[in-house]
Amino acid sequence: GIPIKNLGLVVGYGEMQGLIALVGRAAALEILLEGRVFGAEEAKDKGLVNRVVPDDKVEEESLAAARRIADGAPLVARWHKKLARRLASPRPPTGRERDEAYACFDTEDFKTGVKAFLAKQKPEFKGK
Repeated sequence: GIPIKNLGLVVGYGEMQGLIALVGRAAALEILLEGRVFGAEEAKDKGLVNRVVPDDKVEEESLAAARRIADGAPLVARWHKKLARRLASPRPPTGRERDEAYACFDTEDFKTGVKAFLAKQKPEFKGK
């Protein structure tokens, strides 16, 4: 929760916009107006966290998640993050922005990924 109401503070427009985008208007107002602290399961239900793991598994799961991300194609991860940031804007993507995703077909990592997939092997991406 966000007990900001107990401090006499107001969240800024940027923070409010992000919170509303994350959980919706009703849940954002509930969180801010009630100022109640809630647990991990409720945070997950509201969309504030993606997963909940037992306390004794946090480090293990964090490292496993980091490894899964690191094992992917770095250029693709960069493009996905860029697309997600860009689509947070209400302005529709331009044709040039839409076409940018097709650049992945020209990368060494794409060729590596397809080759490994067909051979049922784990790819070793280079970020090229």
